[in-house]
Amino acid sequence: ARAIWGFRPQTIFCLQLVTYFQRAAMAADASSLVARYGAASGEPTHSAAELLRSEILRSHAPNNIPAALKGVEIGAPALTKKAAFEGQSGAIAASFDACQDAGAARWVLTLICDMLREDSSCFSLFEEALGKQQVNVYEKLLAVVTRQGTEQYVADKAAWLLSSVIGNAPRFFTEAEVRGLVETLQKQGGACSELGVLDALVNLLKADSFRALLWKMPGVSETVTTVSAQNAPPPYLYKCIFAMWLLSFEAEGALNLQEDILVKKLRDVLVHSRVEKVIRLSLTVLKNLLGRTAFAEQVVELGVLEVVQQLEYEKWRDAELYDDIRDLACQISARVADMSNFDRYERELKEGQLKWGFIHSSKFWADNVLKFEQSDYKAIKMLAALLHSTDPTTMAVACHDIGEFVAGHPLGKKQIAKLQVKERVMELMGSTSAEHREVRREALLCCQKIMLNKWQDMDNIPQ
Repeated sequence: ARAIWGFRPQTIFCLQLVTYFQRAAMAADASSLVARYGAASGEPTHSAAELLRSEILRSHAPNNIPAALKGVEIGAPALTKKAAFEGQSGAIAASFDACQDAGAARWVLTLICDMLREDSSCFSLFEEALGKQQVNVYEKLLAVVTRQGTEQYVADKAAWLLSSVIGNAPRFFTEAEVRGLVETLQKQGGACSELGVLDALVNLLKADSFRALLWKMPGVSETVTTVSAQNAPPPYLYKCIFAMWLLSFEAEGALNLQEDILVKKLRDVLVHSRVEKVIRLSLTVLKNLLGRTAFAEQVVELGVLEVVQQLEYEKWRDAELYDDIRDLACQISARVADMSNFDRYERELKEGQLKWGFIHSSKFWADNVLKFEQSDYKAIKMLAALLHSTDPTTMAVACHDIGEFVAGHPLGKKQIAKLQVKERVMELMGSTSAEHREVRREALLCCQKIMLNKWQDMDNIPQ
């Protein structure tokens, strides 16, 4: 260097020293960003965390890391890191013990998390540590998350690592441990960021054996379903949709999923988001759920078909996304046709219990009103009989449907008059039962339609 640039060795040493302090200052600035925009604001700190991670990748390994990792570059391939852990027994436990120091915790957790993200086969290291070596992974990593003064970056990495190990090797953990981790993550004023908590919850949902337990826990479903489709950062929104995708593989009825909330959220995502991977995953979730009757009804009723069809006119970089959009639109169209089927309406009448759904919508009546003439208006007679049901919802839906029939069929008022339906509807209007609030409303609307048609008939009387 002296021969080329004319620098003395002392000068070169000073330059190296300046570079070292510059890196240290940048790392400190990154930590400051995490602290300032993390727990204080409650917002995901993806950018600040990535800034800190890139600094760690450029830094030298701390002196107090396990012997097995000395000489291993933090940015080395996953197989190189795996070989280092396999080369010395107890390296996993030693790595967690080293996390008592903040600097070592940053370096070690970044190395391990990057290794697992790159190559999932590396989870075998933890299975061996949990099995043969009897390492208490849960206790060691939870201690890092809950330790006083743990910085957000380290807490997020530790939570991600622990939840990933549980998600990939659930047989080594108990329900009590999973419950304890979730409660720790959701604790007010915890060290983890909002995105870090969501990351950990999604990892836990990957374990089939814990999925039902997790979804029933307070705050978990709300974290996933209350995300703002319009304002949430794309990484956070994608994680929420990914959680819904995991839930879509559960057997119908296995989880208490609120169909209307999930479908509304997916529809809002398709309306507001234009991130391709978010859109693609949302379409996949809808496709998985479309085979379930309750979800299909909500998809049809909430107008998801029109939203999906509109996506075809957007500009997407991935040409295959257009095929996914058209395929889902065809599937939803088929469900609309199936749910508009008059036979389905008759089956519900025979069951003697009506419930709100697409076959009680204005569109259904507009398409099928003339079919009620079949078998001497048999379906209308069955509908009139259900006005005497003991179920409030059945009576309310029956009042609504009779009103639709009267308004839409040319002979609707005459057929209703033959069955003396108006008298029963007026009785329901005067009901004082607290359970009949919806019944009174629908009976009033039904009576208005009957009377409206009556006055229209009078207008046609010759003067």
